[in-house]
Amino acid sequence: MSITETIKSLLQERILVIDGAMGTQIQDLEVPLEAWICDKGKDQEGCNELLIDTAPQLLKRIHKRYAMAGADLLKTNTFGTMPWVLDEYNMGERAYELSKKGAVLVKEICDEYSTPEQPRFVLGSIGPGTKLPSLGHIHYDEMFEGYKLCALGLIDGGCDIFLLETCQDPLQIKAALHACQAANLGREVALPIMVSVTIELSGSMLIGTDAQTIVTILEPFDILSLGFNCGTGPDQVKKHLKTLSELCAIPISIHANAGLPQNRGGYTYYPMGPDEFTDKQLEFTDFDGVSFLGGCCGTTPQHIQALKKAVGALKPKAPSGSIEPSIASLFNSTELFQEPAPLLIGERSNSTGSKAFRELIIASDYEGTLTVGQAQVRDGAHCLDVNV
Repeated sequence: MSITETIKSLLQERILVIDGAMGTQIQDLEVPLEAWICDKGKDQEGCNELLIDTAPQLLKRIHKRYAMAGADLLKTNTFGTMPWVLDEYNMGERAYELSKKGAVLVKEICDEYSTPEQPRFVLGSIGPGTKLPSLGHIHYDEMFEGYKLCALGLIDGGCDIFLLETCQDPLQIKAALHACQAANLGREVALPIMVSVTIELSGSMLIGTDAQTIVTILEPFDILSLGFNCGTGPDQVKKHLKTLSELCAIPISIHANAGLPQNRGGYTYYPMGPDEFTDKQLEFTDFDGVSFLGGCCGTTPQHIQALKKAVGALKPKAPSGSIEPSIASLFNSTELFQEPAPLLIGERSNSTGSKAFRELIIASDYEGTLTVGQAQVRDGAHCLDVNV
């Protein structure tokens, strides 16, 4: 039985629990100063991924606590092992190495704590990094190659499932998805992929994409689940979860923060204790499709233990969502079947068919090209055919 089949079989019986925070757990430990010194002799304090190599026993202690708390899926400490993130510490060449070693650490804990009744799974954490392609921070091809390197390392280290988490840009998600698919193909495996986006207090992803639009964008992809993590606390997630449940035909994952972060004496503080956090998470089980629950920033093994005790025997409601055939931009989606018909497509943003638009492109007059698009929308176009 494949990993995907195993997970789907388990979801017929119970909600699966993802472990909690790694970063805030590291911050709560006394990390030896020498653990922040990289192989080049430089102090890289703040690069948590370096600890995979310099303080593996410290990380294994955290992973072990989550396993003892009952987590079914244990995340690797590889949230930032992409080359463009590690380049900020002059360690970009170590992306594959640290990704692989990070998976090996969690694999050892999963092997130790797995039982026939409760198998444990290595969840390969892949973050958004510090650059977003839609904002021009990084080229798509560079992001794809970096993600592929990480994915190969995770596979070779024993990862069971990819987790694209804290996603903030649809183009970043596509780069990571294509990279994971390419890595699977290269290693002749079929690791399933979970996608988890971050919805800000504004009600959208950082780039401006709302929940309905991200469902539309990801609908063609073969992913195990779609969900939310980080950004806000459980209270803020709930209204967006309703949208996801109504539209999503695949399992949903939620691993929220322990409330909204607060500043207390110069330190970040998350106010929700294990019981309050668990009570909020229990409310999510009323929604169709919610199949994975866990914790993000500020959560501890105590949060996960309380959550596992509360939901470990609950059977998730089957996904029942559906979405009308639609197309999406970066910010919103439009149904293809309009009432009244027809769907109107603006054709003036076309450098082949419009001399005026072509001249704007040649002159790099992007404000002018925007004006052309806005005029078509004002005239009733539902979508634009952009050809440069």
